[in-house]
Parts: sequence; C-alpha cells; structure tokens
Amino acid sequence: MTNALSKVLAAILVGAVIGGGIWRLQQQQSGVAAPAPSAAVTAAATSKGSAQIPAAIVADAIHAPILAAAWAGKRVVAAGDHGVILLSDDAGKTFRQARSVPSQALLTSLSFVDDSQGWAAGHDGLVLHTADGGETWTIQREDLDGDKPLFSIYFKDAQHGFAVGLFGTATQTADGGATWTPLMVETGEENDHHLYGIFGAPDSGLFIAGEAGLIYRSSDGGASWTTIKTANPGSFWTGLRLKDGSLLAAGQRGHVFLSHDQGLNWSEVPSGTEQSLTGAAQNADGSLILSGLAGTTLASTDGGTSFGARNRADRVPLNAVLTMPDGAPLLFGEHGPAMAE
Repeated sequence: MTNALSKVLAAILVGAVIGGGIWRLQQQQSGVAAPAPSAAVTAAATSKGSAQIPAAIVADAIHAPILAAAWAGKRVVAAGDHGVILLSDDAGKTFRQARSVPSQALLTSLSFVDDSQGWAAGHDGLVLHTADGGETWTIQREDLDGDKPLFSIYFKDAQHGFAVGLFGTATQTADGGATWTPLMVETGEENDHHLYGIFGAPDSGLFIAGEAGLIYRSSDGGASWTTIKTANPGSFWTGLRLKDGSLLAAGQRGHVFLSHDQGLNWSEVPSGTEQSLTGAAQNADGSLILSGLAGTTLASTDGGTSFGARNRADRVPLNAVLTMPDGAPLLFGEHGPAMAE
C-alpha cells in the first residue's frame, strides 16, 4: 500500500467510522423520511458541491451521526452527517434541527465565541457561519479543488479563526470568516501530515493535534508554528487546554499525553483502554471526561494523571463530549446525542 493511500484510508477512518452511511440506510429501510439525496441531487452535489444543496430536514435527526458539539452560551449545538445541526436549550434533554443550513456536507467541527457567533467546518473545505446561535447558517468558504476536508475549526475571537484538515490543509481568517487565506503549519519535505484538532487559548498558545504523534505549537497567535514529535506511535485526534494551564492530547489506540510546560514536552499517561479517543471536556471542578470508539469513556479527577475507563453496553462509537452544568457528560456519536449510562 502506498503512503498516500494509507494516509487517505486513515483520514477516512476518522471521518467515516461513525457510520453515517449506515444511518442513512437504516432510515430508508425503516420508512422514515430519509436524508439521502435523490440521484438528481447527488449529481448536482457532485458537480456544484454539497454546499449548494440545503441540509435535509430529517424526521429522525435526533439519531443522526454527530461528530462535533459545542456550547453557544447556554445552548448546546451539535453537528454531523449530511449537514444536520441540532440545537438544545434545555441542557441536552431535547434537541431540534436548526432552521436553515445551506449544506449537505459532513460537518466535523464547531467553534463558538459567544452565545450568537459560531462557525462549523467539514468536508468540501466548507466553513459555515451563524450569527444567531445556530438557528441559521451561511456559507463562508468552500473548496472543491480536490479532496480537502476540514477536520477542526477554532476561533480565538470573533475575527480571528483557523481551520485545519487533510494533508496539512490549513487556512486562517482575520475578518470573521469573510475571507480565508492559506496557512503553512508544517515545513520541510514531509509537510502533508493530517491535522486533526486545533485547540488552546489566545493568551497561552495554539496547538494542533496531528498525524503520526505530531503536535504543532504556535506562541504568536498562529503566525508561525513549530513541530513537536511525541512518543505517540499513532495519531492525535483531539486536544484540550486544561484549567490549570496544562495541555492534553489523545487519539488512536487510547494514547493520552500531557504537557505541563506549554506544549514543549509531552509525556504519556495510562488511559486504561486501547480504544481510539475522539473528544475531551473538563468540568468546572477540574474533572475530565474523554469519549472514544466502542462506547468508551474515560474519567479523571486528578487533572489527567490517571483515568478510569468504562464501556457503554451498546458499544456505540462516540465522537464528542460536553460537560453539563451538573457535571454529567453529554455524549455524541453514531446514533446522535446520548446521556452517559
């Protein structure tokens, strides 16, 4: 297998293992209003881009595969397969579909700077923007020149944002997403590693969780980046800046790494699982919750020094996690939102 092919397959695992196609097939077989487009719509999406096709209104959207979730003030916003965006105004007890989403692309990431302003990123190099807390969305960016899905988006304020993705794809904006310019994160001969998750804080550095155990660090607001090779033999899929200033990165085969020196050095901590990890969140009391494939969740009460692992009985793949006001995790995965068992 060529290196290029193996990299594509790895990216496909991140974006497709959650089973969006399986969900669409189940919808069609069950007779529920199916979100899969007709042949004519599919052809249009191929020629014009999926962002030209409004997201389907799905009768069973609550069970759509979800890849990303974020807080918009007190509202929960979740996004995933086929342009489905879900909103909850009761701390995750009930969800409804967003009123207007102008895309059927797979959405992979969300970033909100307040209760109104937010962005979503996904396949086709797509970036969507909302100014009303996720009710309605507009297209800010689309790139149909090759396979350039975006895996993560991060806005440090209402003007400055970054999005990263496949084969080292990176882009930035300084005007709230009105215009986007290419960003070089990695230099050298091998500068096409996948970039899976951007995280950090504007006042203490930005970081990107990457392929092959790589972490990228910027101490100047994203203007320049250095590459840090960790001891992780696999890829990092997610990262989080903790309340004490430490940094956490996690990913394939349950590997979890911590840094206590602003990302200069990273050390592995035992996770208690070999399931790949997809999301991380921290409660107000400092406790941590990580989500993973095969229904895996990890919990830590000591800042990530140690973890306790659990597996859901349904073994449903989990792709994102938020912490609720009462400290309980709200999980998102192949079958939509799901409270912890």
